[in-house]
Formats: sequence, structure tokens, C-alpha cells
Amino acid sequence: MAGRVVSTVIRVGDASYYMHPLTPSNSQLDIPTFDRDMVAEACTILTIDGQFPNASELQATLDDFSTKDDVWSRDFIGTMIVQTTEIDRKLTGNDKDMLRSLGASDVRLFYNGAAEAQLPQGPYFLHYGQLYQAYRLYPDTADAFIVATVPDDSDSFRSLDASAYGEQYPSVLTVAVPSRLYYAKSKAKPYAGLRIAIKDIIDLKGLKTGASSRAYTDLYPAKEESAETVKRLINLGFVIVGKLKTTQFADSEWPTSDWVDYHGPWNPHGDGYLTPSGSSAGSASAVSTYTWLDLSLGTDTLGSIRSPSAAQGIFGMRPTLGAANTTGVVPYSSNWDTVGGFARTATEFKSLAQALYGSAETEGRIYEKPTKLIYLTDYWPVHHEESQRVMESFVMRVESFLGTNRTNINLADTWKGTRPVGTDESISKYFHHAFDWSANRDQWTGLLKPFITEYTEKMGKPPILNPQVRFKVQGLYTDRNSRAEGRGDGYSSSIIVLPWTNVGTTPYISKFTQKTEQLPAAVGFIAAKGSDVMLADFVSKLFEDPYTVIKPEQEQAPLS
Repeated sequence: MAGRVVSTVIRVGDASYYMHPLTPSNSQLDIPTFDRDMVAEACTILTIDGQFPNASELQATLDDFSTKDDVWSRDFIGTMIVQTTEIDRKLTGNDKDMLRSLGASDVRLFYNGAAEAQLPQGPYFLHYGQLYQAYRLYPDTADAFIVATVPDDSDSFRSLDASAYGEQYPSVLTVAVPSRLYYAKSKAKPYAGLRIAIKDIIDLKGLKTGASSRAYTDLYPAKEESAETVKRLINLGFVIVGKLKTTQFADSEWPTSDWVDYHGPWNPHGDGYLTPSGSSAGSASAVSTYTWLDLSLGTDTLGSIRSPSAAQGIFGMRPTLGAANTTGVVPYSSNWDTVGGFARTATEFKSLAQALYGSAETEGRIYEKPTKLIYLTDYWPVHHEESQRVMESFVMRVESFLGTNRTNINLADTWKGTRPVGTDESISKYFHHAFDWSANRDQWTGLLKPFITEYTEKMGKPPILNPQVRFKVQGLYTDRNSRAEGRGDGYSSSIIVLPWTNVGTTPYISKFTQKTEQLPAAVGFIAAKGSDVMLADFVSKLFEDPYTVIKPEQEQAPLS
């Protein structure tokens, strides 16, 4: 049986690359390899129809490549391939001289049919007449990924069969990202080329969904369909580059003792040993650590986006229940499960919110600023003096931005005047078991019980579970009567939206470095049900305001 090449890693300059095959119709271009002794030639494709550009125009094109893309570099200039739709096109000596003046040692010309059949401009590899796309390889130093992926066909994926940087980072995965030059934004694909990775409780066609459980991964086959929200993002132009680590079954876990089957991701802030929080730990770590990754997808049931985004100083939001389709997501509870994302900037987060929750009606809509800023005195001021200083400064900036003063409200006092008749309990005691009563039974009946039963029947032994999940399975579940009481006594389907925003840092003494390090400080905003896109738009405008934004140099100095 003949084998097939599944992976080729090429070193070009200081970077490593993965050669990703093009579709057969586009790859066999019968372009002779310049040096037969080379494994592959790094080359740049330029599309030229009509008048040949002058040297300054060619240089401007290459400068644009360098500005937009982290995959293309001037190391790809050595071989220049001019792509044209003009069958009678010839390269003159002057044309070749201009390309050589830019650094090309070899210049080719090939006719590639109609314009719609042309390959995008940018970096490629030429190997025995066949072209391959260039994917740059990056080491997963934050240990955020569970698997790196590459496209297998138009809507399916496979794991990356490549590795690099093993000598420098011997125990980390390698992630491959395609050139941004391959993608052009359009009305149909407004987010074309944006790189995103997804939490490993969200299905991706062609790959297994592991949910941080080796037993769960072993039991079930690769998925035949991607989750509905993932399909939506792919259709909008997003590029999936991998799946990210999660706590087991998206439950509560603390590294490293609770992370048994897999090691938890690293939080890049502070001394590097702060908790990444969870459950969308890998989703937050990846965005917080890597500038080559634009966005990530996670889920939030009881803080699984809000907590990691706050811990790692980035933007994240739990949306309204049902704002994004959860079909194809490992369930915890349909009463609580939501799909959301992470971004490094408020502007990027606004774009992601529009992609996830928006519609034609919300696209480009101009929202008025909120007119009321509610300040919950149950939680303010915080007890840590330095944290309160940073957060109070930010709240004052928000007041200035909105042109209004805060409205102080005490929830405990308000509850006393509005609680159900005959109820004498405080608000904290009354809602103490709300999540347990409404979610734990769902997790047991909809996920854990069938999984444990199927695994035990097939493997002849029960699955190994991480400590937190094992503790719950051993008796901490909600019976039917308790759940009914919870639903019939003040239970509501309304869930608040709560994006966490990085507003600065506060100092702390690290027990590891014995030095003063900086801890991310975060403030939350709450808005009404269904206002997900509006709230993201508000936060974006808030952080565009030059007075509101806290600059890096301000983070280290007192804020007035």
C-alpha cells in the first residue's frame, strides 16, 4: 500500500512553517522547482493583470503584506511567481529586473484561468511543481490548547500532524496559523481570516470532543458535525486553528490539584503562577498570551467566561440565555449554559459579539449611552485598599463618560421590601441553592449518568474522574423534589449579561518570586436581558474614550 505525506515542516529564516496542501485543482500547476535538491521553495505569489506595476508600487504591495501578516516575511521573496489571467502575458526583462531589485532571485509566470480561480496573493511553498499554503507554526507555551487543527476539507478538520520548537519547548503543542493574506473580507464573510480557537466542550467536525476527560475522549468517536455556533462563525469567515483546554465537563476546578487528566493552562499575568480560573481556562489563556490568535470561544454556566476573563485581564461576556445556539456543546444545564467568547480589546470583543449574537438589524446600529449607572453598595467598596483605588478611579471615569452620577442601591435592603410574602430569609440565603436545584440534576441526568453507564458497560470499569466531578457523582446531586421547589419558588429564566473589563492592575507580593507583581483588576457591567450587542457596543465606546482608557503607564502610577 502506498503511503501519503501527511506533514512537512519547513524552516524559513527564524520561523517554522507547515506546508498545507491546496485542493487538487489548485495545487498541480506544473511549475518546475528551481532547485531539485531543496525540500521546498518558499515563494510569493503576486497577481498582475494589465499594466505591470513599477518598483515603488511593488514595494508598497510587499510592505502591505508585512504589515498585515505574521506568516509572510521577506524570506519568501527569493522566488516570485507572477499569476495572471492573461493567456498571452509575457514577462519582459524590465519586469524581471524590477522584481529582482526587490530581492527575487527567481521569477516565474503562470496562467491560472479566470479571476475567480486565482490563488490569493501571499506566501506559499513550491515542491516538485505543486503549491502548498504556508502555515506558520507557534509553540503553545501557555499550555492552552488540547489539539491544534487544520482544515481537512471545506467544513471538516483534522489534528495538526506537525511539530516544531521541540528543543526549546519539548513538552508543548505546536499550533499552525494560515496567512492572513489568503482571506478577503466581503459582505458574505465580514470576518474572513480572523483566527479563533474553541473550547473543547464544543464540537468540531472531524475531531473528538474531550471535555478534559481521557475516558470521555476514548468512549466517543470524532464528531460528524460542528456545533451550530461554530458553523455560524465559519460561514462568516472565521478560521478555526484549534481546540482549547477546559476544566473537566466545564465544572469548577483549581490547578493543579484538580486537573488530573490534563495539566491546566498558564495565566501569563503576575508572576506567571496565578490561577487561569475556569472553566474556559484555555480560551482565556490563549487570548491573553498569544497575539497571533485573535479571539477564542468558550462557554459560561456559572462564571466560566466571566471568571477567566477577569483573572487574565481580557474581555469576556456571559450573554443572555439562548443568545447563541448551544447545539453541539457538551451540556451542563439548559437552564444556564451559554456560548460566548474572549478578546484582548473592547473593539475586537464588539466584533465577536456581533458575529455571535447580532443580526442585520444590529449591524452598524448606533446605540445611545445608558443613562443610569447603578452602584451596588453590597459589594462596594472592596476591602483591598489598592484594588478599591483602581476600581473607584474607573467608576469615576465611567460617570464622566456617561455624563451622570452613580445611583447607589443596596440589594439586601431592596430585597427586604420586595421579597415574596411569607419569606423572612435574606437574599443570599434565599438564593443559596438556586444553582444546585436548577442545574445539578441536569448535569447528572443529561451528561454524567449516561456517560458513566456507557463507559462502564463498554470498558468493564467505571471512568476515572477528576476530584470535583467525582465528589459530585458520589452524592452531591439534586433530587426531583428539591428541583421542583427551586423552580416553583422564585426561579426565573432571565439571566443577566455580565462582561468583565480589564481596568488596570493592583500590586501583590508573589510567594514564588518574593517580589511585587501586578494582578489584573476587573469591573463588571450588567445590562438587561437581550442587550448583548448593545452592551458590547457600550464597552467598546467606553474604552475608545481617551479619558476612560487606562494606559499602561497609568496602571503603574496612582490614578486620580
